[in-house]
Amino acid sequence: MNESDALYISKLEKELKDLREQNASQLSMYEMTTLYLKKLQEDLKKSEQKLSQTNKNLMDSIQYAKYIQDAFVIQIESLQKLFPKAFIFQNPKNIVSGDFLWAHVHNNQKYIALGDCTGHGVPGAMLSIFVLSMLNQSMSDLGIYSPAEVLNRLDSLMQKYLSQYTEVIRDSAEISLIRCDENHRSIIFSGARRPLVHIRNKTLSVYRGAKYVLGNADRRNQLLEDTEIEIQENDMIYMFSDGLADQFGGNHNTKFSSKRLLDLLLSVSDLPITQQQEIIHHEYNQWKGSNSQIDDVLLLGLKV
Repeated sequence: MNESDALYISKLEKELKDLREQNASQLSMYEMTTLYLKKLQEDLKKSEQKLSQTNKNLMDSIQYAKYIQDAFVIQIESLQKLFPKAFIFQNPKNIVSGDFLWAHVHNNQKYIALGDCTGHGVPGAMLSIFVLSMLNQSMSDLGIYSPAEVLNRLDSLMQKYLSQYTEVIRDSAEISLIRCDENHRSIIFSGARRPLVHIRNKTLSVYRGAKYVLGNADRRNQLLEDTEIEIQENDMIYMFSDGLADQFGGNHNTKFSSKRLLDLLLSVSDLPITQQQEIIHHEYNQWKGSNSQIDDVLLLGLKV
Protein backbone atom coordinates (compact mmCIF):
# COMPACT_ATOMS: atom_id res chain seq x y z
CA MET A 1 0.00 0.00 0.00
CA ASN A 2 1.46 3.29 -1.03
CA GLU A 3 1.08 6.61 0.74
CA SER A 4 -1.78 7.73 -1.52
CA ASP A 5 -3.83 4.63 -0.72
CA ALA A 6 -3.15 5.08 2.98
CA LEU A 7 -4.42 8.68 2.88
CA TYR A 8 -7.56 7.61 0.97
CA ILE A 9 -8.33 4.84 3.49
CA SER A 10 -7.79 7.26 6.36
CA LYS A 11 -10.19 9.71 4.73
CA LEU A 12 -12.82 7.00 4.31
CA GLU A 13 -12.43 5.91 7.93
CA LYS A 14 -12.95 9.52 9.07
CA GLU A 15 -16.04 9.89 6.90
CA LEU A 16 -17.39 6.58 8.25
CA LYS A 17 -16.78 7.78 11.81
CA ASP A 18 -18.59 11.03 11.06
CA LEU A 19 -21.50 9.12 9.53
CA ARG A 20 -21.70 6.90 12.59
CA GLU A 21 -21.73 9.94 14.87
CA GLN A 22 -24.42 11.60 12.74
CA ASN A 23 -26.47 8.40 12.76
CA ALA A 24 -26.13 8.12 16.54
CA SER A 25 -27.18 11.77 16.91
CA GLN A 26 -30.19 11.31 14.61
CA LEU A 27 -31.14 8.10 16.44
CA SER A 28 -30.97 9.96 19.73
CA MET A 29 -33.12 12.79 18.30
CA TYR A 30 -35.60 10.23 16.94
CA GLU A 31 -35.88 8.57 20.34
CA MET A 32 -36.36 11.94 22.03
CA THR A 33 -38.97 12.97 19.44
CA THR A 34 -40.74 9.63 19.81
CA LEU A 35 -40.85 10.05 23.59
CA TYR A 36 -42.10 13.65 23.20
CA LEU A 37 -44.81 12.64 20.72
CA LYS A 38 -45.85 9.77 22.96
CA LYS A 39 -46.07 12.14 25.93
CA LEU A 40 -48.00 14.62 23.79
CA GLN A 41 -50.35 11.86 22.65
CA GLU A 42 -50.93 10.83 26.25
CA ASP A 43 -51.60 14.45 27.25
CA LEU A 44 -54.02 14.88 24.33
CA LYS A 45 -55.81 11.70 25.31
CA LYS A 46 -56.16 12.93 28.89
CA SER A 47 -57.39 16.30 27.63
CA GLU A 48 -59.87 14.55 25.33
CA GLN A 49 -61.13 12.49 28.26
CA LYS A 50 -61.48 15.64 30.39
CA LEU A 51 -63.30 17.44 27.57
CA SER A 52 -65.55 14.44 27.06
CA GLN A 53 -66.37 14.33 30.77
CA THR A 54 -66.89 18.10 30.87
CA ASN A 55 -69.20 17.87 27.87
CA LYS A 56 -71.11 15.00 29.48
CA ASN A 57 -71.49 16.99 32.70
CA LEU A 58 -72.68 20.00 30.71
CA MET A 59 -75.18 17.96 28.70
CA ASP A 60 -76.40 16.26 31.89
CA SER A 61 -76.90 19.69 33.46
CA ILE A 62 -78.78 20.99 30.41
CA GLN A 63 -80.91 17.85 30.31
CA TYR A 64 -81.73 18.32 33.99
CA ALA A 65 -82.55 21.95 33.26
CA LYS A 66 -85.02 20.66 30.66
CA TYR A 67 -86.71 18.51 33.31
CA ILE A 68 -87.05 21.61 35.49
CA GLN A 69 -88.40 23.72 32.61
CA ASP A 70 -90.85 20.98 31.63
CA ALA A 71 -92.27 21.13 35.16
CA PHE A 72 -93.25 24.77 34.52
CA VAL A 73 -94.42 24.42 30.90
CA ILE A 74 -97.73 22.72 30.12
CA GLN A 75 -97.22 19.45 28.28
CA ILE A 76 -99.38 18.08 25.48
CA GLU A 77 -101.12 15.52 27.73
CA SER A 78 -102.28 18.24 30.16
CA LEU A 79 -103.10 20.61 27.32
CA GLN A 80 -105.36 18.07 25.65
CA LYS A 81 -107.35 17.72 28.87
CA LEU A 82 -108.27 21.39 28.42
CA PHE A 83 -108.37 21.38 24.62
CA PRO A 84 -108.85 17.79 23.36
CA LYS A 85 -108.14 18.78 19.76
CA ALA A 86 -104.76 20.47 20.24
CA PHE A 87 -101.24 19.89 18.95
CA ILE A 88 -97.81 21.33 19.66
CA PHE A 89 -94.89 21.54 17.26
CA GLN A 90 -91.83 22.34 19.35
CA ASN A 91 -88.19 22.21 18.29
CA PRO A 92 -85.75 23.87 20.74
CA LYS A 93 -82.47 25.05 19.31
CA ASN A 94 -80.42 23.79 22.28
CA ILE A 95 -82.51 21.22 24.21
CA VAL A 96 -84.02 23.84 26.54
CA SER A 97 -85.96 26.73 25.08
CA GLY A 98 -86.80 30.40 25.44
CA ASP A 99 -90.25 29.62 23.97
CA PHE A 100 -92.98 28.36 26.30
CA LEU A 101 -96.63 27.41 26.70
CA TRP A 102 -98.70 28.26 29.77
CA ALA A 103 -102.27 27.42 30.73
CA HIS A 104 -104.58 28.35 33.58
CA VAL A 105 -108.21 27.65 34.46
CA HIS A 106 -110.43 29.97 36.52
CA ASN A 107 -114.22 29.78 36.90
CA ASN A 108 -114.53 27.55 33.81
CA GLN A 109 -112.54 30.06 31.78
CA LYS A 110 -109.48 28.62 30.10
CA TYR A 111 -106.37 30.73 29.55
CA ILE A 112 -103.47 29.74 27.35
CA ALA A 113 -100.37 31.72 26.43
CA LEU A 114 -97.50 31.17 24.03
CA GLY A 115 -94.35 33.15 24.74
CA ASP A 116 -91.02 33.87 23.10
CA CYS A 117 -88.33 35.12 25.49
CA THR A 118 -85.05 36.81 24.59
CA GLY A 119 -82.39 34.30 23.59
CA HIS A 120 -82.42 30.52 23.53
CA GLY A 121 -80.67 27.66 25.30
CA VAL A 122 -80.12 27.94 29.06
CA PRO A 123 -80.38 31.79 29.29
CA GLY A 124 -83.65 31.76 27.34
CA ALA A 125 -84.97 28.86 29.41
CA MET A 126 -84.14 30.63 32.69
CA LEU A 127 -85.97 33.73 31.50
CA SER A 128 -88.96 31.65 30.39
CA ILE A 129 -89.23 30.06 33.85
CA PHE A 130 -89.14 33.54 35.41
CA VAL A 131 -91.86 34.77 33.03
CA LEU A 132 -94.00 31.70 33.73
CA SER A 133 -93.71 32.36 37.47
CA MET A 134 -94.68 36.00 36.93
CA LEU A 135 -97.65 34.90 34.79
CA ASN A 136 -98.92 32.77 37.66
CA GLN A 137 -98.44 35.69 40.03
CA SER A 138 -100.24 38.02 37.62
CA MET A 139 -103.28 35.75 37.70
CA SER A 140 -103.35 35.69 41.48
CA ASP A 141 -102.75 39.43 41.99
CA LEU A 142 -105.80 41.64 42.31
CA GLY A 143 -108.16 39.15 40.67
CA ILE A 144 -106.96 39.97 37.16
CA TYR A 145 -108.73 37.97 34.47
CA SER A 146 -108.63 40.11 31.29
CA PRO A 147 -105.81 38.93 28.95
CA ALA A 148 -104.66 42.53 28.38
CA GLU A 149 -104.65 43.18 32.14
CA VAL A 150 -102.71 39.98 32.75
CA LEU A 151 -100.04 41.04 30.23
CA ASN A 152 -99.90 44.56 31.69
CA ARG A 153 -99.42 43.12 35.16
CA LEU A 154 -96.78 40.73 33.84
CA ASP A 155 -95.00 43.67 32.21
CA SER A 156 -94.93 45.57 35.51
CA LEU A 157 -93.50 42.57 37.36
CA MET A 158 -90.85 41.96 34.71
CA GLN A 159 -89.71 45.58 34.81
CA LYS A 160 -89.70 45.53 38.59
CA TYR A 161 -87.61 42.40 39.02
CA LEU A 162 -85.38 42.68 35.95
CA SER A 163 -84.43 46.30 36.61
CA GLN A 164 -83.04 46.12 40.13
CA TYR A 165 -79.47 46.66 39.01
CA THR A 166 -77.36 49.59 37.85
CA GLU A 167 -77.46 48.27 34.32
CA VAL A 168 -81.03 47.65 33.18
CA ILE A 169 -81.41 44.11 31.91
CA ARG A 170 -82.69 44.12 28.33
CA ASP A 171 -84.34 40.72 28.62
CA SER A 172 -87.89 40.73 27.35
CA ALA A 173 -90.75 38.56 26.16
CA GLU A 174 -93.30 38.49 23.36
CA ILE A 175 -96.55 36.73 24.25
CA SER A 176 -99.93 35.90 22.77
CA LEU A 177 -102.63 35.12 25.36
CA ILE A 178 -106.22 33.98 24.95
CA ARG A 179 -109.13 33.39 27.31
CA CYS A 180 -111.70 30.88 26.08
CA ASP A 181 -115.31 31.25 27.07
CA GLU A 182 -117.01 28.11 25.81
CA ASN A 183 -120.45 29.15 27.09
CA HIS A 184 -120.42 32.23 24.86
CA ARG A 185 -118.47 30.61 21.97
CA SER A 186 -115.84 33.31 21.93
CA ILE A 187 -112.23 33.91 22.83
CA ILE A 188 -110.56 37.05 24.11
CA PHE A 189 -107.11 37.68 22.66
CA SER A 190 -104.33 40.03 23.65
CA GLY A 191 -100.86 39.93 22.18
CA ALA A 192 -97.51 41.58 22.76
CA ARG A 193 -95.79 41.30 19.37
CA ARG A 194 -97.09 37.76 18.95
CA PRO A 195 -100.07 37.11 16.66
CA LEU A 196 -103.08 34.84 16.69
CA VAL A 197 -104.33 33.16 13.51
CA HIS A 198 -108.00 32.20 13.20
CA ILE A 199 -109.13 29.98 10.32
CA ARG A 200 -112.74 29.09 9.51
CA ASN A 201 -113.74 27.21 6.37
CA LYS A 202 -110.46 28.11 4.62
CA THR A 203 -110.84 31.79 5.50
CA LEU A 204 -107.84 33.13 7.41
CA SER A 205 -107.79 36.07 9.82
CA VAL A 206 -104.65 37.37 11.55
CA TYR A 207 -104.75 39.31 14.82
CA ARG A 208 -101.25 40.70 15.13
CA GLY A 209 -101.24 41.97 18.70
CA ALA A 210 -99.73 45.24 19.90
CA LYS A 211 -96.25 46.50 19.10
CA TYR A 212 -95.39 46.07 22.75
CA VAL A 213 -92.44 44.08 24.15
CA LEU A 214 -92.97 42.96 27.74
CA GLY A 215 -90.22 43.95 30.15
CA ASN A 216 -88.67 46.57 27.85
CA ALA A 217 -90.16 50.06 28.09
CA ASP A 218 -88.14 51.23 25.07
CA ARG A 219 -89.83 48.84 22.64
CA ARG A 220 -93.51 49.69 22.59
CA ASN A 221 -95.61 51.86 20.31
CA GLN A 222 -99.11 50.68 21.20
CA LEU A 223 -101.21 49.78 24.23
CA LEU A 224 -102.18 46.22 25.02
CA GLU A 225 -105.84 45.63 24.22
CA ASP A 226 -108.36 42.81 24.34
CA THR A 227 -109.96 41.60 21.12
CA GLU A 228 -113.05 39.38 21.22
CA ILE A 229 -113.22 36.76 18.47
CA GLU A 230 -116.41 34.84 17.77
CA ILE A 231 -115.79 31.10 17.50
CA GLN A 232 -117.71 28.35 15.72
CA GLU A 233 -117.26 24.60 15.89
CA ASN A 234 -114.18 23.29 14.03
CA ASP A 235 -112.52 26.71 13.84
CA MET A 236 -108.72 26.52 14.08
CA ILE A 237 -106.64 28.80 16.29
CA TYR A 238 -102.85 29.02 15.91
CA MET A 239 -100.22 30.81 17.99
CA PHE A 240 -96.48 30.63 17.36
CA SER A 241 -93.06 32.10 18.09
CA ASP A 242 -90.94 33.63 15.31
CA GLY A 243 -88.51 30.70 15.05
CA LEU A 244 -90.25 28.89 12.21
CA ALA A 245 -90.83 31.93 9.99
CA ASP A 246 -87.24 33.15 10.51
CA GLN A 247 -85.57 29.82 9.66
CA PHE A 248 -83.25 29.96 6.65
CA GLY A 249 -83.46 27.25 4.01
CA GLY A 250 -85.04 26.35 0.69
CA ASN A 251 -83.39 26.50 -2.72
CA HIS A 252 -82.16 30.08 -2.25
CA ASN A 253 -81.35 29.94 1.48
CA THR A 254 -83.98 32.53 2.44
CA LYS A 255 -86.29 32.79 5.45
CA PHE A 256 -89.34 30.56 5.58
CA SER A 257 -91.30 33.84 6.06
CA SER A 258 -94.59 34.68 7.76
CA LYS A 259 -96.48 34.50 4.45
CA ARG A 260 -95.30 30.96 3.74
CA LEU A 261 -96.22 29.97 7.30
CA LEU A 262 -99.73 31.41 6.95
CA ASP A 263 -100.17 29.63 3.61
CA LEU A 264 -99.05 26.38 5.25
CA LEU A 265 -101.49 26.80 8.15
CA LEU A 266 -104.34 27.53 5.73
CA SER A 267 -103.51 24.45 3.67
CA VAL A 268 -103.62 22.07 6.67
CA SER A 269 -106.37 23.73 8.71
CA ASP A 270 -109.13 21.27 7.69
CA LEU A 271 -107.02 18.16 8.39
CA PRO A 272 -107.02 16.09 11.60
CA ILE A 273 -104.85 17.56 14.36
CA THR A 274 -102.18 14.83 14.28
CA GLN A 275 -101.83 15.14 10.53
CA GLN A 276 -101.46 18.92 10.78
CA GLN A 277 -98.59 18.53 13.23
CA GLU A 278 -96.86 15.94 11.04
CA ILE A 279 -97.10 18.07 7.89
CA ILE A 280 -95.84 21.24 9.61
CA HIS A 281 -92.93 19.30 11.12
CA HIS A 282 -92.08 17.79 7.73
CA GLU A 283 -92.28 21.13 5.92
CA TYR A 284 -90.01 22.77 8.48
CA ASN A 285 -87.38 20.03 8.24
CA GLN A 286 -87.53 20.04 4.43
CA TRP A 287 -87.06 23.79 4.37
CA LYS A 288 -84.21 23.84 6.88
CA GLY A 289 -82.33 21.00 5.21
CA SER A 290 -78.69 21.00 6.30
CA ASN A 291 -78.81 24.59 7.59
CA SER A 292 -78.24 25.28 11.27
CA GLN A 293 -81.33 26.03 13.30
CA ILE A 294 -81.28 29.72 14.18
CA ASP A 295 -83.86 29.91 16.96
CA ASP A 296 -86.30 27.98 19.10
CA VAL A 297 -89.47 26.90 17.30
CA LEU A 298 -92.89 26.62 18.93
CA LEU A 299 -96.32 26.45 17.28
CA LEU A 300 -99.65 25.66 18.93
CA GLY A 301 -102.79 24.59 17.07
CA LEU A 302 -106.25 24.36 18.66
CA LYS A 303 -109.48 23.15 17.08
CA VAL A 304 -112.27 24.70 19.12
